[in-house]
Amino acid sequence: MYARDYEGRALNFEPSGGLIDASLIMQDKETDSYWSIMSGSSLAGAYKGTALVELPVSEKMSWRDWRAAHPETLVLSVGGAEHVATSPYDNYFSSEQGFRGAEATDTRLATKAPIYALRWQGRALAIPYSAFAGGAVFELEADLWLFLHRPEDAVIYQSSRAYLSREGSFEKHAAGWIHAASGALLESTGFAEQEGLERLDGFDTFWFNWSMAWPETEVLQ
Repeated sequence: MYARDYEGRALNFEPSGGLIDASLIMQDKETDSYWSIMSGSSLAGAYKGTALVELPVSEKMSWRDWRAAHPETLVLSVGGAEHVATSPYDNYFSSEQGFRGAEATDTRLATKAPIYALRWQGRALAIPYSAFAGGAVFELEADLWLFLHRPEDAVIYQSSRAYLSREGSFEKHAAGWIHAASGALLESTGFAEQEGLERLDGFDTFWFNWSMAWPETEVLQ
């Protein structure tokens, strides 16, 4: 998810109808600039060469879970039909092929391997789901810890959670994952805000999408 406010103006985005490396290109209505959803950068138009601010607030979940948390939700109908019972993407998610047959040129992971991807201090990082199902800790550098979590039985479109800690690592106890320095327990909504604990921006995607946009990606296992 990216911030709409850019250089003092609010931009309104829509699909441009174009793809690069099988990934969506957005277009803003104010300047007709084109933006890559994978990099957040403008590829053409008035803002070419600049980048949007990524926000660590994106949340994906099933309709059932959303309704349980927000029972007052209204559903937009298109032509009188409410498309909430089935997903047109089910076949795509279950297939081993990329969008329209796209394949990853980087074979460190399978083309359709689901990953959590992020950019951090100039580094592009990818972590396959298999490396952090149920939770896992990675040391990015000395005394700097990355914690990633998704339930072991999570559906493919459920969001992963990522945190960076400069105040100690993370530990798994009978009660669940705990941020060691603060004692904060990982809840269903994540960790409560704590000193030295930062929720990271990034997003869930497939290896072929990310690796083609960021060929220098480091894979954390």
